[in-house]
Amino acid sequence: MIDMLQDVSLIDGVGLIGSVIIVVAYYLATRNILPADKITFNACNIVGGTLVMISLIHRPNLGAIVIEVMFLLIAALAILRNLRGAT
Repeated sequence: MIDMLQDVSLIDGVGLIGSVIIVVAYYLATRNILPADKITFNACNIVGGTLVMISLIHRPNLGAIVIEVMFLLIAALAILRNLRGAT
């Protein structure tokens, strides 16, 4: 565990911040504080996912990259739907 913490770089920190943003948004959505069908929730997912993707460029993990790309696409489509006024 200590060895892992010694290897944490600035880019890893960026990914950790992204993860925290995603988890906080999800938690707030489960508490009905941040509606999951609104732009703010999906914007948090895009920002968080982008930060995670930046860290994945530094330390690639194909499975994590695939899931992040899918979540980013879902969030982007949800924002477009919101902007068009559809529910």
